[in-house]
Order: sequence, then C-alpha cells, then structure tokens
Amino acid sequence: MKLPPVFYKYAPSSTACLVLESSKLRWSSPLLFNDIAEFQRMPRFHPRVADSYQLLTDSIVSTAFDGVEIDEARLTHQTRLLLNSVKQMASEGCIKREDVLKGLAGEVADADQRIEMSLRDCVENLGLSTARVLCVTSDNDNNAMWGNYAESHTGCVLGFRHIIECSTPLLAATRVSYSTEPPVVGTGLDFLLYGNTAELRKRTLNSIFYTKDQSWEYEREWRVITWRRDEVGAQFSDFLFYPDELESVTLGVRATSITEECVRHLLAKKYPSASLYRMRLSCGKLERELLASVD
Repeated sequence: MKLPPVFYKYAPSSTACLVLESSKLRWSSPLLFNDIAEFQRMPRFHPRVADSYQLLTDSIVSTAFDGVEIDEARLTHQTRLLLNSVKQMASEGCIKREDVLKGLAGEVADADQRIEMSLRDCVENLGLSTARVLCVTSDNDNNAMWGNYAESHTGCVLGFRHIIECSTPLLAATRVSYSTEPPVVGTGLDFLLYGNTAELRKRTLNSIFYTKDQSWEYEREWRVITWRRDEVGAQFSDFLFYPDELESVTLGVRATSITEECVRHLLAKKYPSASLYRMRLSCGKLERELLASVD
C-alpha cells in the first residue's frame, strides 16, 4: 500500500502550540475516541458458518467418493479425521454417499453468534486501555475536518512526513476502510474446513482495528497502533517526533494573529524545514496559501 507523502493532523490552536512546543504527539486509546463503535465492529463470514454445514458435508462427500481435490494439509484436525474415515469406508464399500449425506446432516444455528462473542472476549482481553492509536488523514483541505477537529477553522493542521532512515512510526500507517456492514473476512465453509488459521486471525484483527462505519468516510483516516502493556492506568501516551518529521503547519481561515505569531515563533525556533500555510476561502472553496518565511 503506497503511503501519502504527507500525513495531516487537525488540532485546535492551543493543542497545536503544545505539540510544537513539546515535539510530542498524543496517541490515545480507542476508549477515548468520539466513535463509540471503535474496535467493536466484529467481522463476519459470508456465507455464514450456520449456512455452511451442508457445504462442508458436500465437500467431504465429493472428495471421498468423486476424488475432488481439497487442500487436506490445511484441514482442521477434526475435519481431516472425518474425511479419512469417510474415505476409508467408501473405498471398502461399507458406506454409501446417501448414508454420509444423511449422517452428517445438521447445523449449529447460533454458530456465528458464538464466534462473534468469542471475538469480543478476545478484543476485551487485549486491554483496549493499553492500545495507543495515532490517527491522521491524507487531506489538509477537508472542510468537515476543519470544522470538527480544528475548532471551527480557528485551529491548525500539522503535516508530517515519514522518514525511512529514522524508521518513523508513520511508515507503518494503515488506511482505514469504511463500510455500512461489518467487513467479511472469509467464507463459513473455509472456517469449517481450515479453522482459525494465522491468515484468518490477521484479517480479523485488521478488520477490527482498521475499519469503521461508512458515516466516517469523510475523515479519510490512516492510523498507527501500538500497545503499552505497562501503562494500564493511563489511556494515552505522548510520544516525541523528530523536528524533520514536521513538514508544515497550516493555519485555519479563522486562526487569530495570536495563533499565527505563536506558530511562527515555534517554527523558527525548532522546525527550520517546516513551511507555514494559511487556508483561504475563495468562492466558497477552501484553498491553501503559502505564507512568507518564518525566519
């Protein structure tokens, strides 16, 4: 996944000045986010597991009686034992296809609900208060973001570049996906055949951590996640960033002269490679204008 050259962080003016003064960004637990569904949307299988038991039976019968190939090395221990038993009985002629189809008929109607409850327990056990998430976006001219996160256009947008030589955290940024329904991580049949594989676990955790409801799509969010197991009592951490990571500061349309003076002073003092911009409103559209040197 190609990263944007610059990531942006919207902030009120007071927060922006604190960030510039301290050279620290706040990484927060999802428990503090304004989206109460963060890390709560459990992914799903489609078709559902409950609707896939007949498909599992059909796969076993097709393999045992018709020689249809299946990736037996990946099967769960229980499914492999069942398949080998059916194969042996079929080869010995002591069981018919119809007997297997009838004998394996059945389902667990609440299988998907049980899986969801298990996932919720797993996420709960991770300790969300120890998760630290840095949320950024790829846009610096998002009107809704300026209104919601930069104090109604009186705040700032901080731009950060990622530096390969310094292994800066934003190199690990992952783009958030948005959907009306919880994301699909696989089919119910694959789960019954192959179980809780490492690949499935990875897709599942990525779906929980990096997907949000469609209503948040305007944010165009990217995020980086780390875990601070030794900080159980806190729900955020302030981490230093390199001065060269700061690519720019953009003042909002309504940013005051006091805010501009504060930002200019701190850029000149600590961030010589950063540029200063201001948003302008032109014919109802936000435009970004480079300001004179901060020296």
